[in-house]
Amino acid sequence: MPIREPRCRKCGKPVEKEEQEYCSDCRKHRHFFEEGAGIFPYNRLMRESLMKCKYGGRREYLDYYGEMMIRHGGKYLARWRPQAIVPIPLHKTQMRLRGFNQSLCLAQALGGHFGIPVYPQMLEKVRKTRTQKSLDEKQRRSNLRGAFSIGAQFQPLKKILLVDDVYTTGGTVDEAARCLKKAKAGEVRVLVLCIGKGF
Repeated sequence: MPIREPRCRKCGKPVEKEEQEYCSDCRKHRHFFEEGAGIFPYNRLMRESLMKCKYGGRREYLDYYGEMMIRHGGKYLARWRPQAIVPIPLHKTQMRLRGFNQSLCLAQALGGHFGIPVYPQMLEKVRKTRTQKSLDEKQRRSNLRGAFSIGAQFQPLKKILLVDDVYTTGGTVDEAARCLKKAKAGEVRVLVLCIGKGF
């Protein structure tokens, strides 16, 4: 079931109380993106579904994920009005092994439906990183430092939407947003398929 209110006003994680403006992560850490949102909670059901999609050959799941991003993410795109959608890139070795980038598939579904250009090469993943799921919060941020670089399609646009499949601590999208802003991009917002719970 898609996430409902209340949500963190910064990252979009579901929080327990209506009066709670920010989750504990956003109270502790400065983010490089302006605002974020997720469609589904990152629970056991969605974790297993994504594992089957990414590592079990169930690429047909991407059609459903794309439909849900369109159906439940459209209200954010209408408010944010991005000029471009940028998927979080995979390192070339990951891309060879998996054969597809799930974030690019989600971005293409959104871009195709809402008529927003998708730039898969605005960012490049230039350093192979360890799998994030096995790391704690501090290790995740350290693991991603310097992982992204500006790609051949970069344009210093005023409003960019980053798209990824999962947001837990925000380390991946933060590093991507930092890279874009260092190159003089404007506002960066984030839309993900699944997002962890806020406290």
